[in-house]
Amino acid sequence: MSAQVRRVIRILVMLSNGERLSTTELIQRLDSQHDEVSVTKRQLQRDLRAMEDAGIPLDVYEDGKTPRYGIPRYYQSLVSTSIDRYELLALYSLKGVLSAMKHTRIERDLTSLRSKLNALVPGELFLRSDITTEVSPGRYMNAIDDRTMTQIVDAIIDPHWDRVTYRSAAHPEGHTFVVSFCRLLNHAGRLYVAAWHPRYRTYITLAVDAIVCVERANDVSDPLHEFHELSYVKSRFGVYSGDVETIVLSIKPEAVRFFRNREWHPTQQFTEHDDGHGTLTMSVPLSPELLSWILGWADSIRVVAPAALIELCKKKIAEVESW
Repeated sequence: MSAQVRRVIRILVMLSNGERLSTTELIQRLDSQHDEVSVTKRQLQRDLRAMEDAGIPLDVYEDGKTPRYGIPRYYQSLVSTSIDRYELLALYSLKGVLSAMKHTRIERDLTSLRSKLNALVPGELFLRSDITTEVSPGRYMNAIDDRTMTQIVDAIIDPHWDRVTYRSAAHPEGHTFVVSFCRLLNHAGRLYVAAWHPRYRTYITLAVDAIVCVERANDVSDPLHEFHELSYVKSRFGVYSGDVETIVLSIKPEAVRFFRNREWHPTQQFTEHDDGHGTLTMSVPLSPELLSWILGWADSIRVVAPAALIELCKKKIAEVESW
């Protein structure tokens, strides 16, 4: 392929997204895309004429004294989309995420989208039996009422107050209260919704399959709360929330690299010591999920503080030993 053909293809890709570029801008972008000698203004003019000779319509827009070149909108849709290697990886990743929705009530709706993605990125990059397919909302969606799901989605897109009836261990028959739904989240194979509780002025997390009823609370006139994702995430470990405490964990030398390179919580701080050990500090609630996480890594970490967390771990270990 000649140097001019390569330049013409690059110019076509640049202008196919609707941009209007001057000769100087075109030369700068061409120079940044390859290691050949710098493109001259005369070469660029020949390239633009070659495009017109090939039947590619070029529009010239006057921007003061600087002419800018562009491709008419009707022609842009005929030019193939340019995708770099990172965007390609993102598309394959998207296909993998779609596979996590198998056996859900929206699987049929996603089939056409996946077929369109296959046209752009044929084949597979990730395992079909990815772990996400084993811990996806699909294991729970059959238990979720369609009307409830629709109401939750509508409330997130168009924020308003809803009156919710919710089943929990404390209220197996259902407990009714007012919330503002904020975001959906998938955790350990179960679908949850983050919501703002106006009475307690805090975020709560509800399992969607435990919601019995949702009705719009038109009688509530309180100002709606603006969702802050970082505030929501900081106040919990997993889906559990509670009073936040600073915990300190000592990490064995052989596990330092693993723990250092993982993001466990937005508040985490990691310190490596001269003796090879590491210290992981986080501000999190002392939740059942935190306890399970710590005990799952019992061969690699030791709880340094707080004392209350140490006692909780001892109590849980004693319960397991007594079974």
